[in-house]
Formats: sequence, structure tokens, C-alpha cells
Amino acid sequence: MSLIKQEILQPVRHFNMHDDPLTNIETLHLIVWDKGLCIAGYDANSNVLTAKVYHYAPWNMAAIESIFINEPLVAGPQPVTHIWIADERTIVIPRPLYEKEAAASWLRRFHFIEAGEHVHATPVAQVLAAVVSYPVQEKLAQLVQKYFAEGHIEALSGAILCQEPTPQDYADLVFLDTVVLLSAGSKDKLLLHQVMEMSDVHNLLYRLALICQEHSLQQEELRVTVSGLCLSDTVLEELRQFFPRITVPGSEQFASFTLLSKLISCAS
Repeated sequence: MSLIKQEILQPVRHFNMHDDPLTNIETLHLIVWDKGLCIAGYDANSNVLTAKVYHYAPWNMAAIESIFINEPLVAGPQPVTHIWIADERTIVIPRPLYEKEAAASWLRRFHFIEAGEHVHATPVAQVLAAVVSYPVQEKLAQLVQKYFAEGHIEALSGAILCQEPTPQDYADLVFLDTVVLLSAGSKDKLLLHQVMEMSDVHNLLYRLALICQEHSLQQEELRVTVSGLCLSDTVLEELRQFFPRITVPGSEQFASFTLLSKLISCAS
């Protein structure tokens, strides 16, 4: 049975920043994680015009291909230039220490890498001298090559880490529904970066509290910033109770476009 004849998935979120985004899109980016993807369209000045978010069963390649086939945003001549992957099995390696085969070996030492997966690497484009190593499913890479020949697969972490250092103690949280990209730093130094599944907000709260304890950071002074997709008001309220210096976006749409603007500004 052809994929086109299967049930067509509908987006769970759809945000527009323009009355007629389709005719003004110049480039498109995708964010892909285990249970969903986001399609974002940008104009010639790199402004975010529109975004759609889809959900599906974990790494359901048939569902992903169905979106590639049926979604109007990717049906036009505008190229999909970047496909940003978020995977929990991600490690950040200082650039002077990075070596391709050694990085793949280290990743396999810490995480199970399936036979149908290949280890990729994304250099952090600015500020941080590091390389992000992560696995990509071969079937996903084949779909990207089939439908978006101009697209480059990158680590979402590579864009998240592309930011100016700050002397303040901080935690940067990027939500992809129940997946969270967590970066923490102090005195212009990155302390850690990880991609984690957040089945319960208390798991995230415990992780943040542990970071504060391990690095002698004052929880009430920690500057927490939030952006991303499919944000839950419940999660934000829980975070606010424990971290009073949290910067909460004015709306879910604003949080999404904060992330998407960062992506294109850090695109290699």
C-alpha cells in the first residue's frame, strides 16, 4: 500500500507569523526527535514565518515519510537545508580532542547503538570549541536524501550550544514536548549539556537541583531560560516554584519562535 493512501497525520501545533507564509518562504528547517518533528519556514531575511509540529510513535519511519510526502510546507521548491536531530545518546567533545573513530567508540561505550544507526558529528559553529557526536538511523538518513537532497543532518545540540557565554549561573532548557535539552553553565563556562527524556517534571527538577549541589550553585539565584515546542503550563509552574529567576516565555508560540530563530542564526 502506498504511503499516500495511508492516514495522513495532522499537526498538533501550527503557528504563523505571516498572513501568507507559503509564498514568502525561502528556506525550511526540520527538527526531528524520537516521537515528533517540527517543520519551520523562514523568509529571505531569516525571519521565522511558520512552524508545524507533528507527533508519532517512537521513530515511526512510515509516519515520518508520510509527513514528507503530504505536508504542503515541504511540497514547494523551497529547499529544506537543515535537519536537526535531538537524541538522548549525545556527547559533547572538546574540539582539540575530537577524532572521528575515537568519538564513535566512546559513544558506543556509553550508549547502545543499533546496527542500523551511524554515528554523526556536528561542530558547534560559534563560541564553544566542541563537537557533538550522536547516532542517526540509516533509514532516516535515507529519507532525508530521498526527499531533501540539499538538506544537511545536524545535531540540535550544536545549535543550542551556539550562544555567548554569561558570567551568571544559568540553566537553559529547550523543550521538544517530553524531550528536554539541558545546558548549564557558570562563570562563562559550560558545566554540562545533555538531552533527556522528561517523563515527569520532577525528574527535571531533581536533575537541576543535583547540578546546583554538584557545582555549588545557588538554586534561588540560578537564571533559568525556557524555549521550545509543546510547552506545558504545568511544567512551567512547577519550575517557577523552585527557580524564581526563571524566564518564562509569554506564549507557547513565542517559545517556539525563540528556538527556531536560534537555529537559523547558528546554522552552519
